[in-house]
Parts: sequence; structure tokens; C-alpha cells
Amino acid sequence: MAFETIQDQQEIARRLRDSLTSGRLPHAWLFVGSAGTGRLAMARELARTLLCSSRERPDSWCGLCADCRLFAKGNHPDYLEAGVPEGRQVLPIGSVRELQKAAALKPVRGNRRAFVIRDADRMNLEAANCFLKTLEEPPGSCVFVLIASSLRPIPETITSRCRVVRFVNVAADVLEGRLETEGLDPEDAHWLARRAWGSPGLAQQLRQARLQEFNRELVDRLSRLSLQDNFALSDWFATQASEGSASAADTRLALQDLLECAALYYRDLALAAAAGSAECSLCNSAARGSIGQLATRAPADDFLDRAQLVLEAIERVGANANSRLTLDWLFTRLARAAGPST
Repeated sequence: MAFETIQDQQEIARRLRDSLTSGRLPHAWLFVGSAGTGRLAMARELARTLLCSSRERPDSWCGLCADCRLFAKGNHPDYLEAGVPEGRQVLPIGSVRELQKAAALKPVRGNRRAFVIRDADRMNLEAANCFLKTLEEPPGSCVFVLIASSLRPIPETITSRCRVVRFVNVAADVLEGRLETEGLDPEDAHWLARRAWGSPGLAQQLRQARLQEFNRELVDRLSRLSLQDNFALSDWFATQASEGSASAADTRLALQDLLECAALYYRDLALAAAAGSAECSLCNSAARGSIGQLATRAPADDFLDRAQLVLEAIERVGANANSRLTLDWLFTRLARAAGPST
């Protein structure tokens, strides 16, 4: 049966099977969720099911017919998949126009055409308006599946014409267990599962960037932060963010990832301060001892204020503020808040 190989999304699989079985299939779907939650795999399963010419059930593909074999090889003439080209930041209007031209054609083999649009939340306004025309007057033989990480960048005019399906993240404990089975140190797996907010794709991306190693040093340096260290910490962050980044945009994204680690650290301090002597669940479980000691030196609200400073710095970086000045501002404020004892 289709959709069964996709982990953690059984409810979505059931909804798709119900739509296929009932015949009440919308012409456009919008799959929203974090990387690694099965959005693309589910979209391809749906397309393959729609294009299968010999299925015995409406909610499954046979795997044996010529259409299934063509799809498996990536050669089905009635299937098109588009996304942001390598080296680009947005989905160009040229890709959308190519999709429009294909949608206007009659199906080659059966009675349907299926289109999957990755990175739908990365269409610029011109491309979004172009695609809207196709959704407003959809060819009767076409089904579109848009994939996005967030609804916010997508115009409401597009969202309202799609059936939105939200993909859930994995429970942190479940993701932690999977990372451990892949050979990751238990304490690193614990932190990474929570830093990725339960997103398997993001966890793998951060793991490849060795973010768990950066975080171990970060926790140590923040625990002894003083005004004598603020500019050195800025230098370190800037260097770490630029390593392996191919462009200024990539460096900004990397810097935001690094800063979010600092926000989690201060979140842990606030949680420990609020819990007092009671047990609490920390993201940085490996540093429980030092966090517990530091948490006694200020109330929880003070640590939340520091976390808010980090979040403000993340917003500034995202708004193209000068990154180095932002880092200097942040770590000077954090060092003053920490005081001479920390």
C-alpha cells in the first residue's frame, strides 16, 4: 500500500488514502513541515499513485505497470518536479513558466498529470503571481503538490486555493534514540534532537555541520563570559559562521544557527533557575552541573532577558544588519548581564 514506508506521518497517509478512495481529490495540495518529515516522499507517493495505470485500489500503486516503472526510473512523461536550482536562493519565474507550459498539455499516457513544486515558500512575488494564474484556472487533468517549510512567505491567494496538510515533527525522545542508533554520543543526541525541534532533516543537517561540537565549546565559553572575552567571542562566532559558507547569505544563515544555540543555553539557565532544586529537562544535559550552579545567581527572568537578546541578534542578522557589530553588541550586553562572577 502507498505511503506506508513514510515514518511518523500515519494520520496524513490515512487522509490521503481517504481522498483517493472517495474520489474527492483537490487539484492542489500544500504540504507544510520541517525538512526530513516526509513531505517530498509523500508527494511522490501521491503522484505515483495517481499515475499508476493498473492499480487494483484507488489508494495504491501496483509497481508493475509501465507507468510505475517509468516513474521509478524518473522518466514518466506526465510527472514534473521543480524546485530552487542549485546555487540560487529563490524559485525563479522561469521554472514556474516551464511548469505552466507542461500543465497546459494533455497527458501523454493516461488521464492525469502530476506536478510537485519543492521550495514553494521560496518563490519571489513575480513567480508566485505567475503560478497563481495556473491555480485560478487549473487544467482539469492536473494535480499540483506544493512543498514548503512555512506558510508565512506564501501569498494567501495561493494558500487559499490549496488543501493544506501539516507534517508533524518527531518527538524529541524518538529522534534522540534514532541519532544514538546512528552512532552519535548520547549527550550529543539528546541536545541535537532538541536543537532541531524534532526535525529529522534539520538534525542531520546540523550534525553534518558538527554543530554539537561547536555547542560544547559554546556552553563552556558562555559559562565564563566576561567583558574581557566579549570581542573574542564575536571573532569566534564570525569565524565559525564563515567556514564552509559559499556566500554572504550562507554566512548569515550559519550565524543564525550558531546564535540559536546560545538562545537554548540561556533557556536552560532560565528553566533551571525556575526549577530550583527540582529536576528539570535541559537541552544541554551534559552541562547540568555548571548550569545548576549558574542558575542560582539570578532569577529566571534575567536569563530569559538574555535569551531575548540573542533572539534580537538573530533578527538583526536576518534583516542584513552588520553582523560583526551585531555580535559585538550582543556579547557586550550578555557579559554585562552576567556580571563579574560569571
